[in-house]
Amino acid sequence: MFATPGPLPEGPQWRYEVHWAGLRVLVEITDGRLRLTSWSERDVTAHFPEFAHLGQRLRDGLFDAEIVVLCGGVPSASELSRRLRSKGQHRHGRAGALMVSDVLRLYGVPLLQRPLDERRSTLERVGMDAAPLVTLSPVYDDGPALLAATKRQRLHGVVAKRADSPYRPGVRDPSWVKVAHA
Repeated sequence: MFATPGPLPEGPQWRYEVHWAGLRVLVEITDGRLRLTSWSERDVTAHFPEFAHLGQRLRDGLFDAEIVVLCGGVPSASELSRRLRSKGQHRHGRAGALMVSDVLRLYGVPLLQRPLDERRSTLERVGMDAAPLVTLSPVYDDGPALLAATKRQRLHGVVAKRADSPYRPGVRDPSWVKVAHA
């Protein structure tokens, strides 16, 4: 699912996350095997061997995430690009961080039609963030405050998501709105 560019929506029905501006991936674990696929359907698993351990932690799941390479606490597009050019050689560069934001399938059960808040609660119970280099993308209730904070920290912006929204793969949907800093 893709966010629609627009002004920051406000109200109790919205949840807010940092727009990391990394490499958006589907994290698929099947029978303990990990596969990272970009939204252009490119398999990037070999570029990020530091996440291979996820297949040992979970037997089955499909997650929406972003891979970022941090430099000074800020995502670096140039470091990420370097990682994508040097297949499997992260020892010569910085390790990636996996920012997981949604769960789409768990143990064979599709969750796409469940509301965002329910999917997020499920994601939090899975415990992926106990794995090294994996973090659940934090969720905030105060969009304007997060937008101001991301600007001060030189981050890309904010994604606002309706709490009741289902997940629509491959669709740009108005129930997700991205606000980028100019």
